[in-house]
Amino acid sequence: MIIPKFITDKVAFSPMPHPEEIAELAKEFQAVVVLTYEYELYYDLKEWEKHGVEVLYSPIEDFSAPTLEQLINIVRWIDEKVRDGKKVLIHCFGGSGRSGTIAVAYLMYSQGLSLRDALTRVRSLKPSAVETWSQMDILRKFERYLKGVTG
Repeated sequence: MIIPKFITDKVAFSPMPHPEEIAELAKEFQAVVVLTYEYELYYDLKEWEKHGVEVLYSPIEDFSAPTLEQLINIVRWIDEKVRDGKKVLIHCFGGSGRSGTIAVAYLMYSQGLSLRDALTRVRSLKPSAVETWSQMDILRKFERYLKGVTG
């Protein structure tokens, strides 16, 4: 069984669950962000919906980063679900690069943390989180975007 790493009381990230784990995860999570392409999936996306889980399907190529627009849309969706009282699971294939990038961005967005502080928190849970230069680069751009919006 995968063990989700909680970055807040309502948001966690993990590797891709196996089909037999979805029903159990659906007891805890009411929303899921799927960052893998369908050809990478072990399961049918409809499995989540069968268990009443809302799905945001926003694929990112392995070892790459989302666009800034995609990143903003994902963190806003997560934030909306959390405000609705739902727990959200973020997953990619291995639970490090893509999901780690989203987890860091969500902490920056929702808690006003700097990139450094958010990355430190996420890596304290999973040291391999955020794996590539492109992932770090988009997080730097996101930090500048947030300063422009709030500053």
